[in-house]
Amino acid sequence: MFRGGSEATVDDKGRVKIPAKFRTPLLQVFGPKVYVTSFWVPSVRVYPISEWEKIENVMSSSGKTNDPRVRRFLMMATIYGDEQEIDSQGRILIPQRLRKYARMEGEVIVCGYPTNEIEIWKEELFNERFGVAPMSDDDQTFISELIKEGINGLHSHSGDGKGGL
Repeated sequence: MFRGGSEATVDDKGRVKIPAKFRTPLLQVFGPKVYVTSFWVPSVRVYPISEWEKIENVMSSSGKTNDPRVRRFLMMATIYGDEQEIDSQGRILIPQRLRKYARMEGEVIVCGYPTNEIEIWKEELFNERFGVAPMSDDDQTFISELIKEGINGLHSHSGDGKGGL
């Protein structure tokens, strides 16, 4: 759904304007309600509320709600999370606790993922984490194999027997 990256700024009130390249499809496809949270690294994740509800449903119906890993995920997503609505100027409020955790002030990087989520990073933290070595050799090998498997799967299901898309 979302692709690419963009720059934005977190204002003094803790609001960030979602870049138009993400905001337009977000509003058109999902509407203005979002869930703003974090659960892994000091970044902000923004999910259309319907997509976040899918994650909640998976967690609650998994039969693993007592697993410590699931409990930690839910705790982090809840402690830092809040339901928000994109305002008329295209902004969302990042909850204060989450702003502090992810150091959301000033210049930020907004990343769009095809998994219907947007991730926001303090530019400095992003560069610290990914600037030197964004992917290890093992990461690159894994992703290359995943892509090959996926593409070969698409070719084998094309219906014409020739392996074309």
